[in-house]
Amino acid sequence: MKYVLPAAVAIGIGLVVLASYLVPNPLLFSIRLALTDWAAILAALAVLIGIFNLLLVNSRRIQSGGKGWVYNLVTILALFFTLAIGVYESFGQSSSALYRSDTITMALYRGVIVAALATLTGLIAIFLIISAARLPRSKPGIWAALFLGAALVALVGWLPFQFAAPLNSFRQWVLTVPATAGARGIIIGVALGTLVIGIRVLTGVERPYKD
Repeated sequence: MKYVLPAAVAIGIGLVVLASYLVPNPLLFSIRLALTDWAAILAALAVLIGIFNLLLVNSRRIQSGGKGWVYNLVTILALFFTLAIGVYESFGQSSSALYRSDTITMALYRGVIVAALATLTGLIAIFLIISAARLPRSKPGIWAALFLGAALVALVGWLPFQFAAPLNSFRQWVLTVPATAGARGIIIGVALGTLVIGIRVLTGVERPYKD
């Protein structure tokens, strides 16, 4: 009985949101907007709870004086510093400081977050090249050779030299045709998986709220 009410609420909300996309009714549209606003508020509360948990975990590690407690201290200081800067630059403004190019918040975002993402992307490329070089030795076959060849073409094709012009054209074809087809296949698979999960939730077969 304790799962009947959550199931009814989940199925009812899902049907209302789905009907608002299929039926052009102003009442359904307003209900959908209210529900999506509630979802955004709940997501913001989840982020806030995550911040409190981050502070709690790092504070406990600092108090215990364990190995690497300095990094926990730096994490807490960086959190409060970024929060203070963001609140100060957004106070009394019509838009968030993250969407204005002349703010310290945007400078921190570009200098830390974007730089970290670029570093991770570079590391992923290095790991892929190492894996491509080791793959023919561990699992020799046509697919291993094809993967290694595609990695070499992608790397050499980026070089700004005249001899790499044919490889650059072939690399562009690989990115435009096979890579795009694979990416679209993955997106279609994700869409189909999302559709199946949505149907299972609406029919009551999938009940994530039981956990």
